Formats: sequence, C-alpha cells, structure tokens
Amino acid sequence: MNALQRIGVIVWYEWKRALAKKSLIALLILAVSFEVFPFMILSGSSFSFMGTNIRETMWLTGVLAGQSLFVQLIAMQIAGSSMSEEYEQGTADVLLSKPITRGQYLIGKFLGGILLLSFVEVITTVTALVLSYGIFGTQRDIQFVPVMFVAIIYSILVFYSLTFMFSEFLRRSNLAMFAGFGVFMVSQIAGIFSAFSTGQLYGGMAQLLPTWSATAFPVSLAADLNVSSGSFFVSALTLVVPGDTRLAAAIIAVYTLIFFLLAYVRFAKSDVTKKTA
Repeated sequence: MNALQRIGVIVWYEWKRALAKKSLIALLILAVSFEVFPFMILSGSSFSFMGTNIRETMWLTGVLAGQSLFVQLIAMQIAGSSMSEEYEQGTADVLLSKPITRGQYLIGKFLGGILLLSFVEVITTVTALVLSYGIFGTQRDIQFVPVMFVAIIYSILVFYSLTFMFSEFLRRSNLAMFAGFGVFMVSQIAGIFSAFSTGQLYGGMAQLLPTWSATAFPVSLAADLNVSSGSFFVSALTLVVPGDTRLAAAIIAVYTLIFFLLAYVRFAKSDVTKKTA
C-alpha cells in the first residue's frame, strides 16, 4: 500500500466515523433547514418589490447566505473533533500503530474533514438551486455555480484549519470548537468595528482579520464575475466587507498553511497519549 492509499484509508475512516456518530445526518438537516427557512419566508411575501435581476440571482443569495456564519460553524464542528476525539476515545495510539506515518495520518484527517464539509456544501448548494428555480423561476449565470462552490470551500479553510490546529493542541473537542468560535466572534466584531471606522489603518487591519478573507473572497469573486449584479444580499455584503479577490485568496492560503504547519509540528513532536480523562 503506497502513501496515497494510506491517506485514502484515513479519509474513508473519517467518513465512517462521522456516519457512526450520526453527525453527518445532523449537519445535513441543519444545512438544508437553513436554506429552506429564508426561501419559505420570501415565498409567502409579495415579489413586487423585487426586480427581475434580484429574482434571477436568488440562487447566489441562497448559496452565499450561510457562508459567512452557518457553514463556518459546521467547519469548526467537523475540525474540532477531528484530532481530539482520537485522544478522547483512546484510538489515536491504535491508529498510529498501523503502517502509516504521522504525516499521512494528519493529511488524511485534514482532507477527510474537507471532503465531508464539501459534501454538506453540495447539499446546501443544490437545495438553494432547487428552491430558487421553484419559487423565483428561471435563474441566470448558473454556469458559475461550480466556481462559487469551490470559492466557498476555499474560503472555509481559514477557520477549518484554525480549529483543526486547536483540536491537536488542546486535544479536547469542546475546547477546540469553543476556541475556534471565540476567534471567529472576536474577528467578526473587530471587522464590523473597522467597517464603520475611518482611516486606512483600520482598513488595513481589517483585512488581516480571518473573517475578512473568509467572507470577502467568494463575495468579491462573484462581483468580479459580474454574477452579483442585482443581488441585494451580495451588494449589502460588498458594502460592509469590501474585498480584493487576489488579496483575500492569498490571505486564506497563508492562514491555512500556518495553522496546518503548527498542527503538524505539534503532532510530530509530541507524544500520542492514550485515552484522556
């Protein structure tokens, strides 16, 4: 069995672990519910206040609606339990007693969570498309749906990798998720404060916040592709989180690399303890 096959085994193990906990089903229900709720509200109201452009881009509103909060929370839930649960349940030492390196194990865990999160996002995106067509009629620019899907998954990497790192450092699922959520909330509040502040200093500092790149990248990409014209939701986000697509993409890559490397160093240099109390 080569290195890729060993990593694949760990990726599949992550999926089986999620199914065994029923967490995947719970995440899917939450994701679909979050998509259905706003469309149900809009479907019961008059569409007279909506222009044609707004109705025809409702798929983009649905796809991006949960990206800045709900999908980030799902990412933190998945990443927070990825490494730490193996210590809590005493399975880490068993898994690493197999013919697999620590690097292969860590990469498999990391990729397994991303693929699981991607599957949840697929369901969310498909739900948004079905509801948009069913309630608001024909949608335009749907050729960009795959691009926006990839952009959302990429933007999620910031808080996914951050919480993944906490999962290895703290080795407690709840602590890791709370730590990731704490950073998310502080960054979110600081970003809102900076958005209403004047001066280039505040603007530059805001762009270094994890939430800025995570939110700005898919929104600014939609604007660059001219998909967001007519979408009131995206237009509102653009005003609050003005973005630069390339800068946001670069910041996401830097944060993800740093957090993953820190998790790797911690994992490679520390002992793999048995079941924690």
